[in-house]
Amino acid sequence: MQISSFLTSNYAIFISMENYYEINYEKNMEMLEQAAKYCAEDFEHQDLVSELSSDDDLKKQLCLIELSKVTSQKEADILVNNLTGKSGPIRETTSFRILELIKKEEFRQFFQKKDILDIFVKSITDINPSVSRNAVEIITYVDDAKYLYDSIIREIQITLSRMDDIKQTRSYTTNKKNFNIYWNLEALISIADKIVGDEDLLEILKETAHSNDYTIREKTAKATMEFIKNNKEFICIMEILANDENVYVRKYLVD
Repeated sequence: MQISSFLTSNYAIFISMENYYEINYEKNMEMLEQAAKYCAEDFEHQDLVSELSSDDDLKKQLCLIELSKVTSQKEADILVNNLTGKSGPIRETTSFRILELIKKEEFRQFFQKKDILDIFVKSITDINPSVSRNAVEIITYVDDAKYLYDSIIREIQITLSRMDDIKQTRSYTTNKKNFNIYWNLEALISIADKIVGDEDLLEILKETAHSNDYTIREKTAKATMEFIKNNKEFICIMEILANDENVYVRKYLVD
């Protein structure tokens, strides 16, 4: 792998914007030197997999970039375990790697276990939008769309139930919950061609159609247009949104 490519596109993630002081300069130079050493190493496939269970984030990220296959369910499990509960750079790189692997028929079978699907669902609402975007695409390659659908519906219901106790302001808590709803709706949209929307989703969209956040109403309109194809009951959501003044919401409305 090209050292310059790795350093410019990945090492920069590890350098905080706060590192203006000399004490941090020395630390960053040490990390840069270590990154260069890692780039010079010739990793075998098993070496790459072994490093995915280590605590060396710098080396682990390089190994994630280099990983081109999984040869067993155990290897897939180790990879997916880095998608949550790790540092931001590791979660993001892991999501890119899983997406590239699950797209390929030869590896897709290793990413179908329910405990893996549970991790995918959790990653949909990762605080890093890049992880969320990748997760939304990753789940389009999952065979059990119904399991995903039920899990995502459950997540939205939990979030909405907790919204009742929050003042509808631009508070951090409100924004975080809107973020969760936004990405979970986007996830449902991504698998809409595999699912027939049910009463649970209909009730969710009735509520989100009245959100103070236009991005939630926009996703509501988009979801409605997808699920209405197989369930005409969703027309009532379009009626709720018919007079919405936001241009991003209106673009999904039927004539």
